[in-house]
Amino acid sequence: MNFIEFRLKFRRWFRKYRNLILLLFLIWFSIFLINYFLKHKPIDKAPTTTYEAHKSVIDSTSSVPKSLQNIIEDMLKEYIGYCNEGNYQKAFNMLSEDCRKYEYNDNVEKFMDHVLVKMPVPKHYSIQDYSNTMYDGKDIYVYEVKYTDDLLATGLTNSKYAFTSEKIAFYREDSEVLMNVGEYIYHTDIKSISENEYLKIDVIDKVVNYDSEVYEVKLTNRSNYTVVVADGIETEEVVLVLPSETRNRTSISDIVLDPQQSKTLKFKFTKYVDDGDKSQSLLFSSIRVMEKYSGVEDVPTSTIQSEIDNAISKFSMTVALK
Repeated sequence: MNFIEFRLKFRRWFRKYRNLILLLFLIWFSIFLINYFLKHKPIDKAPTTTYEAHKSVIDSTSSVPKSLQNIIEDMLKEYIGYCNEGNYQKAFNMLSEDCRKYEYNDNVEKFMDHVLVKMPVPKHYSIQDYSNTMYDGKDIYVYEVKYTDDLLATGLTNSKYAFTSEKIAFYREDSEVLMNVGEYIYHTDIKSISENEYLKIDVIDKVVNYDSEVYEVKLTNRSNYTVVVADGIETEEVVLVLPSETRNRTSISDIVLDPQQSKTLKFKFTKYVDDGDKSQSLLFSSIRVMEKYSGVEDVPTSTIQSEIDNAISKFSMTVALK
């Protein structure tokens, strides 16, 4: 075959398969461009996150003053160091006097029970300003402290990764920074009284934890009859009154006073310290003065209703929380 014949056959072959050849060329060229682009594409840096330990996660516009940040970090380092060493008395001594008294009844063994729940073995920790609030003109900074295992020491073989955490509060009193643990925030005396001829209610004080308020209340029956404050007949017999709602007590139990009897009780209500609501009063809504009272357990409904209908007096009492 001479050159002329070869050229003619090639031209006939090309005309016959040119569409296929063009398609294959386009595919090859596209692959070439993609490979070139991938090889020369800049590597994106992994997104970065900013960890700001002293900025509130509840309100990102609120943060702990710089003058307190190092102080708080140093206090936590010292406190957790004592706990990890088992030096519970020194850790206990770091707490505010109020926290030691009202949260742990000045009992270091009760404090130890708390620590051993949070840190049964030496722990690493991380901190995050959780919420900042104010009470009685004092700024209170609530941190969430997360305790984790030392993974280099324990490893993860046949174990699950777990952590514990708690809220720890800091505030300045005079020139000193004080610390409260165990969710305890503060204590305040109330000394507010409501009374009539049958019953005297004396709200003595309040302990505020991060997620609850606990009121100590003394109830005195001033009559010669049985006074029923709560026995489950009504669903909301003792409630905390807030600006737009009421909260029932967390633990429901009967409150019945014999003639001339006094009882000092504690009432706990769910309420977050940073929810913006101010507790206004305690409402005792279904008080009954009974000449005869058989109780409610295993008592026919007709008997219960008959005794209520024949009560000496039925009323409610509200005690303001100053």
